[in-house]
Amino acid sequence: MDLLTLSRLQFGMTAFYHFLFVPLTLGLAFMIAIIKTIYLKNKDERLDKLAMFLMKLFAINFAVGVATGLTMEFEFGTNWFEYSKFVGDIFGAPLAIEGLMAFFLESTFIGLFLFGKDRISDKMHTFAAWMVAIGSTLSALWILIANSWMQTPAGYKIVESEQGVKAVLTDFWEAVINHTTVFRFLHCVNAGYIVGGFFVMGIMALYILRNKNSNIAKIGLKFSLIFSAIVSLAQIIIGDIHGYQVTHGQPLKMAMMEGKWETEKGASLDLFGIINQEKHETKVLLEVPYLLSILSYHDPNAEFKGINDLIKEYKDIAQKAKEKIPLLEEKLTELEKNNASKEEIEKVKAELAMAKANAKAYDIDYKDLPSVALVFTTFHLMVYLGFYFVFLTLFGLYLLKRGKLFESKLYLWLLVLSIPLPWVSTEFGWIATEVGRQPWIVQGVMLTRDAVSFHVGTYNVLFSFIFFLTIYTLIFFVFLYAMVKAIKKGIEPEDKNQHPLNYPSAPVGNITTFSKTKERI
Repeated sequence: MDLLTLSRLQFGMTAFYHFLFVPLTLGLAFMIAIIKTIYLKNKDERLDKLAMFLMKLFAINFAVGVATGLTMEFEFGTNWFEYSKFVGDIFGAPLAIEGLMAFFLESTFIGLFLFGKDRISDKMHTFAAWMVAIGSTLSALWILIANSWMQTPAGYKIVESEQGVKAVLTDFWEAVINHTTVFRFLHCVNAGYIVGGFFVMGIMALYILRNKNSNIAKIGLKFSLIFSAIVSLAQIIIGDIHGYQVTHGQPLKMAMMEGKWETEKGASLDLFGIINQEKHETKVLLEVPYLLSILSYHDPNAEFKGINDLIKEYKDIAQKAKEKIPLLEEKLTELEKNNASKEEIEKVKAELAMAKANAKAYDIDYKDLPSVALVFTTFHLMVYLGFYFVFLTLFGLYLLKRGKLFESKLYLWLLVLSIPLPWVSTEFGWIATEVGRQPWIVQGVMLTRDAVSFHVGTYNVLFSFIFFLTIYTLIFFVFLYAMVKAIKKGIEPEDKNQHPLNYPSAPVGNITTFSKTKERI
């Protein structure tokens, strides 16, 4: 394998492992904050114990998430030096803000929540839970701001410097809140909520099946089921809007996601298909007429551009940029010769730098495309799983309404077996969106092949890839061991001579008030 492939594999591997923990962090943090808020209102001790149990699981996940995420920022400098040099002035800002603001906020209040239970008031404890949730969300926001700029860059210009051509920031807020940031953020964070919801549902279902902490587990299952149903339904809407944005901002990515090689008017949505990249065709097995045009343009007769025509368009852009370069160079020489104003000279320099970037970035061919089959398959599987989550949770609400949720062993086992599926869905979504934006590392501005660190040896990257793969795999198994051990231990120790929860049994959802055992500050 060459340097580029190994560098991509290493970053992909570290990102893949890290992204196993990020969604659960987002989901659990938000759920814990909501549970603590409800507890603050009705003082049902089951909710407080549930929140503390989930925070222990959150702490395990958070610690491993931090450990797996540290190396990724260093990889930009070691494996992707040309990229860092080109966009470091823009890309570094959101990453720095994430570390200084969101990470420290989250880390501080995790300690307060875990170790301040009997030292601070219930209100302060709930406040700490919300600060953890807000910190986690802000962390995701700034990371996704950086990612969104790579997907749909805005608020920048290309300039010539002593180090060569580079991108510099011209409008901070335009770069931060570009037209895809909001729904990319919502789509990703909401996916985390689904992961958290299904994780809690599965654990609570397992406790009910084994009659372990069942009184708390029942209220936990009821809460997580309602939560999961809401966020699963919301994801369908958010995903549709985000897909609309991808169609207009990254048409080549969407064409690969849908397996469309030829431009179509009134394009059908291909539900199942077999991609033949060599022949540039997709054998469609099942389709829905006009639906792709409706979803992409809100018009059943709209034209959906295929991969073939898009590549031609990009080559035309590159050709026009190449033709423009000598004209701009001539114009710049003339301006400098005639002592033109600094503003005029800088304007032409910016146009020249952009033309050079476009000439290079848009000069692509079929050989530069990623695996269209991989993008198509992962995208479709993500969507199918999304609808599965909706149907599963809605059926659970139906059972809950009929009073059969806790007695339906088949459904409870289905919840247990479904625990890993939201993770699978998020990883598929990540693969589809990141592989799908190839061949660019910055859409339309910089090719991935031009971003790698050329001074790093191939064998060095191979060694570091094997090393990190080994370390990350060991960390993952340590995480599994710690998580399984905590789950087996249960929400609280059970005493056979006492009621499991040490207070009168109450139906799920009833409000039970208890006096505090000690005064809290």
